Amino acid sequence: MKSMLRPARTLTMLFTVGVLALAQTQCGDDDEGGGGSGGKKDAGSDGTTGGSGGTAGSGGSTGGTAGSGGSTGGTAGSGGVAGSDAGDAGDGGPPTCQSPETLCGTSCVNLQTDAANCGACGTACTSTQVCNLGLCDTVCSGQLTKCGSSCVDTGSDANHCGACGTACAGGKICSNAACVCDAGQTDCSGTCVNTATSPTHCGACGTACGANQVCNAGTCAAGCTAPLQLCAGSCVDTKSDAQNCGACGTACGNGLTCINGACACPAGTLACGNQCADTTISFQHCGACNNKCGAGEACVNGTCTNQGCPTQQTLCGGTCAKLQVDPANCGSCGNVCTGGQVCNSGTCACPGGTTLCSGLCVDLTNNPSHCGACGTTCSSAQVCAASACAASCPTGTTDCNGACVNLQTNESNCGTCGVTCTGGRECNAGVCACPAGDLECGTPAVCTNVQKSPANCGACNNKCGPGGACNAGVCACGTGLNACGGTAADAGTDAGDAAASDAGSSVVKCVNFQTDPQNCGACGNACEGGTCSAGSCNAGG
Repeated sequence: MKSMLRPARTLTMLFTVGVLALAQTQCGDDDEGGGGSGGKKDAGSDGTTGGSGGTAGSGGSTGGTAGSGGSTGGTAGSGGVAGSDAGDAGDGGPPTCQSPETLCGTSCVNLQTDAANCGACGTACTSTQVCNLGLCDTVCSGQLTKCGSSCVDTGSDANHCGACGTACAGGKICSNAACVCDAGQTDCSGTCVNTATSPTHCGACGTACGANQVCNAGTCAAGCTAPLQLCAGSCVDTKSDAQNCGACGTACGNGLTCINGACACPAGTLACGNQCADTTISFQHCGACNNKCGAGEACVNGTCTNQGCPTQQTLCGGTCAKLQVDPANCGSCGNVCTGGQVCNSGTCACPGGTTLCSGLCVDLTNNPSHCGACGTTCSSAQVCAASACAASCPTGTTDCNGACVNLQTNESNCGTCGVTCTGGRECNAGVCACPAGDLECGTPAVCTNVQKSPANCGACNNKCGPGGACNAGVCACGTGLNACGGTAADAGTDAGDAAASDAGSSVVKCVNFQTDPQNCGACGNACEGGTCSAGSCNAGG
């Protein structure tokens, strides 16, 4: 059965962070490390000795399985002795954690629920506490369920899906309290696979490609269609494939997406250790990485405060959340929207043009597993065109793994099957490009709305500091705070100037003239050795 679950376009833009997994010289299977790097040695040229044995295998690229052994020894030269045995197998590589988990030591854990690593690696709750949204507490918030020493959302937690202790296997996610394969994957005998790229399940479960073939957009072929590249028998777009980002075997870690061949964090977040943190609301990283708020405080606009959350926001584990729109706290603290759903008026729902089928948002117009209606499956010889199963795609559309799509506008198949637009880009005339009005900021460049982005306010890299917000391309401070530093925002900067503006970075800092000893009464008025009270320096205080 063919499957192409079209995920909703991610609206958040992305910033660059370092790649969290090393590239391997050879790519392994989807869940295994790469093969051995040692090659076969030639026979001895003088005819007295054969070639030496192969070198040791390289490490696994994603930590799943150790790399295979090196190649066998060389054949004997004329009258010589055969080469030695094959090299030893390489060790497995470091594990790559998938969102929402984070690597702590050698284990992938959820910092929101793990009582041994609550909020940060090594932060352990006592025996009488539970880990509640990244904070050690005595009770669970809202609709969360106590499972052991963890407070979990059984509607989205893969280790407690539907009930405590019910874990999802085979790469499945938990969506609406059921274990399902994520968008773009198909359940083949209990394991989630991408039938567009899998050489053992190419186009449909059980359809294996021949020894000299590759899986190219769901079809066994002699080679890959440019710009797709061959990685372990699969044709992938290394500019957007999170398991082969920039090169075969380079996997992006927790919370990261592959943008133009580099792993990146969502917009407005920073790489703090091995996780992406929104420093405007993160209790553990408030305003900057590792700046943890104290007991009873919340992180509001990058500043720790005990004054409570702003109007229309709710305190969820040290974070002030807008329950009406926050997909991680939709309607109540910890209620996570999954399967491509967004939070609309406090309820998880699929975005326009898609329908919730088996816990995932799908496009019924071209999805061969849900063609026209949920559960209506096209045969392996059919495609889904205009919400109906058909023998072939109509004029103007192309068969991409059983879905009839317009390569000129489809963001998952832009210009060529398998090419995905990333970094907020849209597919226009078969080319991925930023929406009108957005600038390309950062490395890799991503589409950014400089009218609203606090990290690129008015121009790339013009940052609104802790406590600041970006309104119409200008950094603005909250009530009782004043802006100091930074440069004037230039809302007229066009995409051609973006690279130049990236060269320099400025920060607008929001300060309280009444209490800030570095800006007491006015920007730059520092109290030497004293404190600031009511806008005046007090010596020695």
